[in-house]
Amino acid sequence: MGRSLAVMASLAAVFAVFGCAVGEGPTDDDGQGGAGGGVEQGGGDAGQNCVPGQQIACACPGGGEGVQACNGQGTGFGVCDCNQYGGGHQGGANEGGNASDPCGDGTCGEDENCHTCESDCGICEPCTLAPSCDNAQIPPAQLTHVPAFDSVMMPMSKADVLARLERRIAEGGPAVRLVAAALAAPKAGEDALVGAVRKAFARKPALRARISRALDAAGNGRLAQVQPVTASDFGGGVTTFGGEFPGGTMECGAPLLRVRVAKIDVHEEDDDFANDIVYCALTSEAATASEIRITPQTPNLDEGDSYTYPIEAGVFWGQQAPESPGGNLLLTYDCFETDSSEGYQSLIEGIGNAAEEIGGVAGEYGWVFVVVGAVAPIISDAMGLDGDDHLFNAQQIIGLDAQLDMTNGRYWSVRRSGTHINSDWDWELRVEAWGCAEYGTL
Repeated sequence: MGRSLAVMASLAAVFAVFGCAVGEGPTDDDGQGGAGGGVEQGGGDAGQNCVPGQQIACACPGGGEGVQACNGQGTGFGVCDCNQYGGGHQGGANEGGNASDPCGDGTCGEDENCHTCESDCGICEPCTLAPSCDNAQIPPAQLTHVPAFDSVMMPMSKADVLARLERRIAEGGPAVRLVAAALAAPKAGEDALVGAVRKAFARKPALRARISRALDAAGNGRLAQVQPVTASDFGGGVTTFGGEFPGGTMECGAPLLRVRVAKIDVHEEDDDFANDIVYCALTSEAATASEIRITPQTPNLDEGDSYTYPIEAGVFWGQQAPESPGGNLLLTYDCFETDSSEGYQSLIEGIGNAAEEIGGVAGEYGWVFVVVGAVAPIISDAMGLDGDDHLFNAQQIIGLDAQLDMTNGRYWSVRRSGTHINSDWDWELRVEAWGCAEYGTL
C-alpha cells in the first residue's frame, strides 16, 4: 500500500471518532439518533445507546455497504458514510479494515496494521533502513560496491547457446510452447495469446525465419509434440501479497527497486578491424512482472573504451517507477557484437511487436510484461544462433533478503571474456540497483 493510502486510512479513523459532531443526522425529540440507525442499531446500556466512536456497517444507495459511527455523546449513530470504502467497496488487505472489522473498533484485525489503522494498531516505528520514495527515480550520488555480486563468467559459444535452447525445449516450459505454437499453422481452439504472438512474428518475417531455424536446430523434431499453451500457463498476471511486506519489514514496508546497466567497459575488443558495436537484451523476472530492455547500440569501442548509458536507456527493472519484485529477482544479460543495425532492429521490432500484442507496456526500447516476459530469452537464444555474435550471457539472482539493503544504492560488475574467431575479447558491465521503501525515511 502506498503512502497516500496510509494517510487516507489514518484520516478516516480520525473522522470516525470526531466527525459525528458535524456529520450526524438529525435527532428525535428525546435526543436519540434519527437518520443513521439510532437506538435500534446502537444498543448499549441504559442512558447510553452506543459506544462513542463505535462503527457499524450500513446499507448504501445502489447496493454495497458503508460505515456509520456513534457520536461523541453515545446517543446515536451519524449518517451512513458510503465514501470511506469507495461507495460500498469491501475493504481488503491494507485498506483500513472492512465492514466486519472496521478501523476504529479498538481491535487490530488481520486486515489492519499500524500503517492502515493507527487507532487500532498503534503508530509504526520510523523506518531507518531505506529511503523514502520522494526522489527514487534516479540513483543516489554515491553507491556502495557489493563484491559478493561481482561475477566473472566464461564465454558462451554457439554450441553453448544451442545446448541451452535444447534444454528449454526438453523442459517444455510455457515460453517455448508459446513460440513454437506461434510459428506453426493456426489450430482450431488455440488460445488467443498464440494468435497475438503469431501476428507479431508475421510483421518481421526475417526474424521469424531466424527463430524458426534456431528452434528446428535445437528441437530435434520434439516441437511437434509440445502441449497446447494458454495465458493461464503464465500465471495470469501480477501476483498480490495481501498485508505482507515481501523482502521488507512492518516499519519500512516492501522494498521498491530500480536496476540498470550503467556502463560497459571494453577491456579488449572482439572486432579488431571495425572495433566493437555492442547492444544487450536485458531481462528481469519476478513474481509481480517481467521486464525487457534493449540497450542502444554503442559507438565503435576500441580496446580500453567505455560507454555510459543514459539512466532511462539502461533500466531493466522498475522501468516506469521503483517496483517491488515480491520475491527473488532473476536478471539475465545477453549482449551482442554487430557490424550493422539489421539484427538489432529485428530484435527490437520483434520483441516490441510481441509486447504490444500480448498486453505489455511498451517504452523506448523497453517493455514491461505482466503475463509473459519469458519469450524474450527464447528470441535472444535464436538471435545468438542465427544473427549477430552473441558473446555475453550471464544470469544472477537478487535474493529477497538482499532487496531492502539494495534500496540504499548498490553496484557490482558482470564481466566476461573469451576468444571469438581467433580474436580475444573482454567486456564488463557495471550494474546498479537503488530505490526506496513504502514507508522509508532516509
